[in-house]
Amino acid sequence: MAILLLLALIMTSSSWAPGLVLDICGLSVDWVPYESWGVLGDGEPWDLRLGLTGFRDHLISTGRTRALEEFDELRRITLGLAESASKIPAMAMRSDSNPVPLFLRHLPELFGLLSQPDQGMGPFGPYMNGPIFEVTDPWLRSWLDALAFSLSGVEAADTPASAMAYVLFDMHREGGTLDYPRGGMGSIVDELVRGIGGVELRKKVDEIVLEEGGERVEGVMVGGQLVRAKEGVICNAPIWELPGLLEGQTKTEELSDFLEVAKATPFTRSYLHLHVVLNSTGLDMSSLRPHYTVFDKGLVGDSEHVVGDSNMIAVSNPCVLDPDLSEDGTIMMHAYCCGNEDYDIWEGWQGGGDRVGYEALKRERAECLWRSIEKVVGEDARSRVVAEYIGSPLTHRRFLTRHKGTYGATPSGLLKNGDTPVEGLVLCGDSVFPGIGVPSVALTGAAAANGLVTWWKQLQSY
Repeated sequence: MAILLLLALIMTSSSWAPGLVLDICGLSVDWVPYESWGVLGDGEPWDLRLGLTGFRDHLISTGRTRALEEFDELRRITLGLAESASKIPAMAMRSDSNPVPLFLRHLPELFGLLSQPDQGMGPFGPYMNGPIFEVTDPWLRSWLDALAFSLSGVEAADTPASAMAYVLFDMHREGGTLDYPRGGMGSIVDELVRGIGGVELRKKVDEIVLEEGGERVEGVMVGGQLVRAKEGVICNAPIWELPGLLEGQTKTEELSDFLEVAKATPFTRSYLHLHVVLNSTGLDMSSLRPHYTVFDKGLVGDSEHVVGDSNMIAVSNPCVLDPDLSEDGTIMMHAYCCGNEDYDIWEGWQGGGDRVGYEALKRERAECLWRSIEKVVGEDARSRVVAEYIGSPLTHRRFLTRHKGTYGATPSGLLKNGDTPVEGLVLCGDSVFPGIGVPSVALTGAAAANGLVTWWKQLQSY
């Protein structure tokens, strides 16, 4: 479900960061719209349809009267927070928190945000457990936990209230849709590369270099060569990698303290992936959905159950939307545990060694993913395999340079902005507020870029 919520917020013309960045750069992506995804868990399978009535219709048809009443009230009391936040575009943000662009162009929206309850600027807990509102229906509480887990990697009570309010607003507004990029997610990357003009591949930054005294950034070391920064360095490395990138540099006391906080940043769990290509002969493609959320152990339960080990699983089936993604007679699917795989299970295999044992563990842990695909395709799914690839948390750690394969920082550990004690060094990515997810990370990137220009130049950009 995480990728669904992310794509739901990437719109061709939107105040949300990804769509706005594409617009400003004069770039475009061919989007395939759709309005629902499948949910498999307790009881009969059902489709979550976006828009004003889709979710409400499901609650009505399943007799969840109390859930419906509480859902309507929850949307009502969070509407002001969601509408105010949605009217402030990503390009108004700055990593240095300079308020001038916001005050000059978005003063009414700021007043709208500031008029919200104090708890609206914190986690969603007061909207779940009081004093603002209390959700008592077990099914709705579990669903909100699942929704939040997709956004932030933690349960609803610990997810930022602004993020939850926006999703409750955006998913259930009139005309709400999901969009999938034709050609797959790579088409977004290709378009951004075209706009940038070039991206250096296999050129990992070895070190961030500071000027003498450590007060200003000089550039980065890549392959033994110093690349000097003209304006500054925007760093999207996970926050836990930053101390290593600055190792050996002269540091101010303020920077040393900053790096100690960085090393201690709390983080979410990791991922387990299953990528498969299946023979599609005899499959009724019209009965399949582009995406599914599967609760392997059921949806309803306390928060620890909902977000627990290998329970919530996402299954992406994009060939339903874009058949050209796979060769004729096949479909490709991607099933993954939604940030609920503990790294500790895998840590002993980090150094390599027993390859046979490692592969056996991957297959054992991926059984829940196979069960999810079987629930979607049918019990003969494994007999249809053309190709199969399993990715573990170690894969995440190695290829994405993620500390313990983490999904990202927990909301409580996020930096409030990308500013650092080093002049010209700006951070972005999922360690910076608002955190995990494509829209959030794109927002931090836009804010970082704005932080390296004057506020009047920023105002000219959007």
